[in-house]
Amino acid sequence: MNLKSFALATCVAASMFFTTPAMAEYSKSDIEKIVHDYILENPEILVEAASAMRAKEEALAKENAKVTLAEIVSNPAIPSFGADKAKHVIVEFFDYNCGYCKRAKPIMLDVLKKYPQTKYYYMEFPILTPVSNTAAKIGLAIFQMDPAKYVKYHDTLMTRNERLSDEISIQALVENLGLNWQEVKKLSDSKEVKELLVQIKQYAQTLSVNGTPAFFIDGEALRGAPTSIDAVEMYLK
Repeated sequence: MNLKSFALATCVAASMFFTTPAMAEYSKSDIEKIVHDYILENPEILVEAASAMRAKEEALAKENAKVTLAEIVSNPAIPSFGADKAKHVIVEFFDYNCGYCKRAKPIMLDVLKKYPQTKYYYMEFPILTPVSNTAAKIGLAIFQMDPAKYVKYHDTLMTRNERLSDEISIQALVENLGLNWQEVKKLSDSKEVKELLVQIKQYAQTLSVNGTPAFFIDGEALRGAPTSIDAVEMYLK
């Protein structure tokens, strides 16, 4: 809420407050003038109130994020990899055609090597191209069939320099992993997979994720691609 909106809300609230039987002899315009004059004489109350409101909103957003992240790590359908009793938790929202996501991938792989007691959650968040959506559904289907092969699928796509442009390259990768394309494709079009993609988008909305990549490292948000492992280690608790 900006200062102008907050000032308007304050005036409205004050007007409602003063509209009591004891103030019946005052007209609406009288009350509005009293409030207006008081604010002009004491403008610092708006700054203080706005600051308090902002702090309250930030605290609420932080609590909502905490609850949402807890839901993510407890959702067995979300692709994940790493130690069961992890010291660190990383949640990443990504798109297979996101260049910044690919730029961040080698750094995150180094993080996993350096911190093996980490649980990584892969949030399929296709927002860039139609084929991104196809790749995401295929990924979720593969995870249901074979979690280990999902990680290979994910890492292969995220470390390729070229963008995905059609389903053919996805099929070739799936078959190279030793999986039956028709079975994977059928599962990718299932109600369960489609509903999971919708759920991931809802998680993203709650966490204010509007682009990729977006990371939540031990509960703290890192938006955009980190430029070094040091930038990630700052968030590891």
